[in-house]
Amino acid sequence: MRSSVLPRSRELLGKSERQMRTWALALELTPPPEPPDKTQLQQLFKPYLALSREAGVDAAYITHSVAERLNWKVLDREVVDYIAEQHRWSRVSVESVDERKASWFHDTLGKWLDSKLVSQVEYVRGLGRIVALAAQRGNVVFVGRGAQFLLPKERGLTVRLIAPRKARIHAIVQDEKCDERQAELLLDETDRGRSDFVRRYFHRDIADPAVYDLVLNLERLTKDDAAELIVKATCQRFPDAVRQP
Repeated sequence: MRSSVLPRSRELLGKSERQMRTWALALELTPPPEPPDKTQLQQLFKPYLALSREAGVDAAYITHSVAERLNWKVLDREVVDYIAEQHRWSRVSVESVDERKASWFHDTLGKWLDSKLVSQVEYVRGLGRIVALAAQRGNVVFVGRGAQFLLPKERGLTVRLIAPRKARIHAIVQDEKCDERQAELLLDETDRGRSDFVRRYFHRDIADPAVYDLVLNLERLTKDDAAELIVKATCQRFPDAVRQP
């Protein structure tokens, strides 16, 4: 989805890319340390938030509201642009494997037919590097893409945003200017893609509530209420990491 996934991503893209380049440069200029033990490894990463969402939930509004209140950064679809730029891949090729259902033909034979194609395995490797780099350089709100499975669980707060199917379909109809049948197809395709992506690469069920610290049903919660609950939970878990704007 375009507008329903992250309507504000474009306006934040330039700033996010500049920040990630700074992180990357700092990492490259820093000599590799001695291999840390488990405790030291965890301390390499700043406290983070990882938000998972069902299709049709306005996670963008909630994410940016939370990030603004905490004075943390957001990493959502900006990662697609950054990976494409760093590897000199086309954005369309990277987007085609971003939280999508895996294609055996694409990953196995695609490169033979078109060397410019990006395999999902290549994408996940790039994703892992960016997520780890971002979490080392500052406090970040990660949106989707299994970020919580790439980082130490003890350093993060994981949240799942859900809503009734009918409400999500209605939201997609409004955002995408389509009919209900098209909205249903888009919802199912998006949810399947995200579920398959997490299961394939992280061997977890994206809908399993036990994976998350907090599951928020937006049927009776406003988006502002949801943001407030997430902020409070974050402040309780990581009081020293919350900075005033």
